[in-house]
Amino acid sequence: MSNILSDLKNETSQSIKYLSENNIDRTLSSQGIRIRKLLASVLRKVYRTQTDYKIVIEKWERLEKSKKGRIFALNHRQADDIVIGANAVNQSAYIVFGNPYLAFETLNGLGLWAYGMILLKRDDIASRKATYEKMKYVIEHGGNIIIFPEGYWNLDDNGQRDECHEADGHKSDNWLIQDINIGILRLAQETGCEIVPTILHYDEVKEKRCYAYRGKPLRVSKEADIFAKKDELVEVMTNMYWYLMDKHSFYKRADLEADGRYLAEQWNELKETLGSACDIKRIGYRLNLAEEKQIGKAKVTHPVVTPDEAFAPIRALKVWGNEVTK
Repeated sequence: MSNILSDLKNETSQSIKYLSENNIDRTLSSQGIRIRKLLASVLRKVYRTQTDYKIVIEKWERLEKSKKGRIFALNHRQADDIVIGANAVNQSAYIVFGNPYLAFETLNGLGLWAYGMILLKRDDIASRKATYEKMKYVIEHGGNIIIFPEGYWNLDDNGQRDECHEADGHKSDNWLIQDINIGILRLAQETGCEIVPTILHYDEVKEKRCYAYRGKPLRVSKEADIFAKKDELVEVMTNMYWYLMDKHSFYKRADLEADGRYLAEQWNELKETLGSACDIKRIGYRLNLAEEKQIGKAKVTHPVVTPDEAFAPIRALKVWGNEVTK
């Protein structure tokens, strides 16, 4: 611990860089999982002081006792998702975190490490594979996982694309939940653990509040179609989001135009405020939402070939004697 404090004081972070290791034995242990379970409730109270939003727990669906861990799947909107999400889940859990700068160079990064963190380098194939195995280790040793399977903040889509990925055909203001990574469905199927959808709904009108809803667990059987289950999970999370919006987000025009500005202007200002919360001035780091979008898109828009798609060309072939034609 003294080395970590020294790193923070001297603006270095060498002693916690082992988190970037892909080797499970160097980053996780059953003892570490047990210790973090003891610390979790205290840290959640501290986390409540690290956000400007008042946390309102709307509903916690009952979770049965289990020796195996669970995957808590949360929607992703801003940096506060981490500290509010831990309270919304209300269970000790390792948080899958995809920003090394914020993990290594901020005091909040130390707090993440204390609560439990699996560091993911989203643009690194080896890191993505290691992250899957680390999550599996935690679950099989009785620990939980908190993950944001949309892969990036659901603030603005704007058709971002790069040389590898096509632009999305929608804008995120029309999609409460973006398409999600099927990895958590595969992991739930492989380990037999539950996925618990959890929704955070932020409200900045009049006062800052975040309403949280921890839903009913979802299981993925060995025979289940992963992609169908993914769509089911997205629908469940979307309906939960609508539930919170319907209950808590009714406004009069006077509420929305209280400061005399157009809503689009207020929205852009909010995005700028949320993004700047992640800036690290001393190292010149500034969060780029467009860049985050492109990195996050890899898990959604990278072509995924299903068995039916893979074998369709073969089924279309006709065999005549020793010749094969279409």
